[in-house]
Amino acid sequence: MGLERTPAAIIAAMHYSAADHAVPEGERAFRRLLAEIVGEVDIEAEGLGPICSRGMLCKLSQLCVATCFLGGSRTAVRHPGQAEPAGDILMVRAMEGPLIVRQGGREVAAGPGELVFLAASVAYEWDLPLGGRIDCARLPASAMRMADGQLGRVLLRSIPRDFPPLQLLVTYGAYLLMRGPHSVQEAEMAQTHFNELLPLVTGYLKAPVPDARARRLARIKADIDAHLAHPDLTAAMIARMHGVTPRYIQRLLQEEGTTFSRVVLDRRLAAARRMIEQPGDRRPISAVAYEVGFGDLSYFNRAFRQRYGEAPSAVRAAVA
Repeated sequence: MGLERTPAAIIAAMHYSAADHAVPEGERAFRRLLAEIVGEVDIEAEGLGPICSRGMLCKLSQLCVATCFLGGSRTAVRHPGQAEPAGDILMVRAMEGPLIVRQGGREVAAGPGELVFLAASVAYEWDLPLGGRIDCARLPASAMRMADGQLGRVLLRSIPRDFPPLQLLVTYGAYLLMRGPHSVQEAEMAQTHFNELLPLVTGYLKAPVPDARARRLARIKADIDAHLAHPDLTAAMIARMHGVTPRYIQRLLQEEGTTFSRVVLDRRLAAARRMIEQPGDRRPISAVAYEVGFGDLSYFNRAFRQRYGEAPSAVRAAVA
């Protein structure tokens, strides 16, 4: 289905699919959908294929939620800011890789599924090193039920994906996207329920600011994701970027129950699967494996089958 709207002013639904458009018109359609929630932005994407394969949006009078499936390569979204503050707040998270948000001289590196709040009218940049699915919402700052001083303390801090109130809020947002309200009354009820969940979500951010070790680990993970294509990616390489020892990085990851090699393998396999499932991307499986950093094709095929229970070629055949 192409880009479509419902007729009611207070309730709008938009759906986008790259398969329904030629490339130039498809990109314009995607930008129109994105502009409904974040305004006019510059989008820079690496790699082949469309910037976005599909997207969905549900817009109520005081709430807008959207999800977009970007390509499996680095994508940057930049907003120049507005002269007059709009007083709206954005909620954003990347689902298949890290999300780096920069605004007002500050930067936060969020892991997959972690949520970040930011001001909608102040210039910002989103950097998604691996592309993939991105979820976002826009709502008035008044819905946060916070004084201005309190509101500033929750912006550009990440909320973990497994935080129960966030999981509930995300489930509700997904319901709006998949079903949508069918009347003005239902739309108003949906907004009320969504807003009632917000204080529970922001309650996580009333805790002390994450310590230096947590912030360091978030940056380390972001750099791992940003350099996956490097065939010689090692703990020593990342350690040099951060001015620490490889042993320090291994210790941070061990505290989370994982290792450097496991993190790299997991992310490379996930990146490869996204590329293989990308509509219209017909690169050979071997090219995909090498692009995400695998130097041995047989090892890639074996690891992929162990992780996903099927061969890369079978995944591609299921998409075709």
